[in-house]
Amino acid sequence: MNDEQEPSLERALDDRTQPFVEDYRELVEGIPAILYIDRPDDLSTNFYTSPQAEALLGYTQEEWGSDQDLWLRIIHTDDVDAVRAENERCNVDGEPFHAEYRIIAADGRIVWIRDDALLVRDEHGEPRYWRGIMLDVSAEKEAEEKLRWSLDVLRRTIQQRRELAQKVETAQEEERRQIAADIHDDSIQVMSAVDLRLALLAERPETITTEALAEVRSTVRDSIERLRSLVFELRPAALDREGLVVAIDQYLSYAAKETGWSYEVIDELTREPDPELRVSLYRIVQEAVANARKHAGASRVSVRVMTAGDGVTVVVTDDGTGFDTGRVDTPEPGHLGLATMIERAELIGGWCRLSSAADAGTTVECWLPSDAAGG
Repeated sequence: MNDEQEPSLERALDDRTQPFVEDYRELVEGIPAILYIDRPDDLSTNFYTSPQAEALLGYTQEEWGSDQDLWLRIIHTDDVDAVRAENERCNVDGEPFHAEYRIIAADGRIVWIRDDALLVRDEHGEPRYWRGIMLDVSAEKEAEEKLRWSLDVLRRTIQQRRELAQKVETAQEEERRQIAADIHDDSIQVMSAVDLRLALLAERPETITTEALAEVRSTVRDSIERLRSLVFELRPAALDREGLVVAIDQYLSYAAKETGWSYEVIDELTREPDPELRVSLYRIVQEAVANARKHAGASRVSVRVMTAGDGVTVVVTDDGTGFDTGRVDTPEPGHLGLATMIERAELIGGWCRLSSAADAGTTVECWLPSDAAGG
């Protein structure tokens, strides 16, 4: 090969390799990521940054090449110290660089970057440059944050449900204790008195008279009536046989006998609730009416039951003395039903609101979903 042939050979090689160079450039610039080459120094002085950097971050190739500390300057202040330390460590030990951090784009946007680079060495093993790639992982980070938030909400919801379940269980145990006390102090005492009276009559048959038997019979009837009241408090047969509105009407009728108040039940149901929902609604009405009976001094009580969306709403209103609704969070003895109504509703996915004021009566409004069993 002579000197005249050499230039033509070089030109031929250039002509043959030019298409491959163009293909490589198109490949590099077509990747949805930033490719770069940096010096192995503390500033990672830039040799080359692909043009995708301008589209993603708003900084031109010229800015990357001329502004030596651009990279560290645009890293988020909360991340820059950790990234700088990782860069310095990798420059010393030559291990691959990997970091995830935020960059402040030219327009002020925050972009999450995943940055990976490998150190390229010369034939003597000396560091030449870092060859790396930056990926925009903002969407991934946003998804992670949403998942983290969802898990946090789930944890708090589970904890709240546990607390609600515990409170409802406590209230139910209080109700059971009260029922047991009523049976012991009332019905058992009465029946014990009857047993004692019958024993005396048996010992002295001559004292058995029509009046004595009538007295015993009256006491027994009174005890039966009290037991019926307790059974009614526990679960009225009408709730299963005739439905929610009939059971509520019977309960108000029973309460009116003791209080002397007037009442009304407004039926706006388009369909009878399922058994689980029926029981929950009845308990809420029962608790609202029981509180009105014990504490409100009301002369009239109204209960409205209506289908509302995919559930049922009950509204219990009385014209009693009213109360401070702030007491619901710290109930006084005997006022547990107020908090229990709210907790019972929330536990199965519904809500319960109380409105009241001194001498202005009280309104309890609750909505429960049709799928009460699912909560």
